[in-house]
Amino acid sequence: MDAIAARRSVRSFVNQEISDEVLMSVFEAGLCAPSPKNRQPWTYVVISNREEKKRFAEQMHAEITRLYSQKPDRQDIIGALDTLEPIEQCSALVLVCYKNNTVVIHDDGIDWNMSAKDVEALELMSVGASVQNMLLRAQTLGIASLWCGDILYAYQFVKKYSEFPVVSAICLGYAEYMPPKTARNEIHKVFKFIK
Repeated sequence: MDAIAARRSVRSFVNQEISDEVLMSVFEAGLCAPSPKNRQPWTYVVISNREEKKRFAEQMHAEITRLYSQKPDRQDIIGALDTLEPIEQCSALVLVCYKNNTVVIHDDGIDWNMSAKDVEALELMSVGASVQNMLLRAQTLGIASLWCGDILYAYQFVKKYSEFPVVSAICLGYAEYMPPKTARNEIHKVFKFIK
């Protein structure tokens, strides 16, 4: 519980590399996540080269700026630029990909008012579980992290890194400072108890 409570989304990293041994320990934790029928529908692209991360951030900046010029009323788009600095500073940028060909996608006729098929939703949740395992393992090893979706604003560029859909990214590194704890909903506001 300590690692869960202590983990923060860090947006400022110091210039210090993470050893391969420590990174492998973080990645192994991701592989231990549960998934439907053990399909393990995740794959990752790890970018640790400083020049490549810089290029990634520059290209992302260009894509976000272009998108914002088309939709200037969308503050969420321009806010995505806040992720560029952590991407450049972190020791390892991990692109999280959904290996979406592990099963034939089907629709069982469930009254499912969501755009993802039921199988896709389950598999995406397991990808999230894999990410959470990595974030928590990183925390126990003294590694800071940022799980970010802002890369999706530059998807036309980002998708070139994988044959599978990129669904988010993780920045891993040593924190310059730890941000304060953010407020969380109270249990009784989130959980419905049927006794």
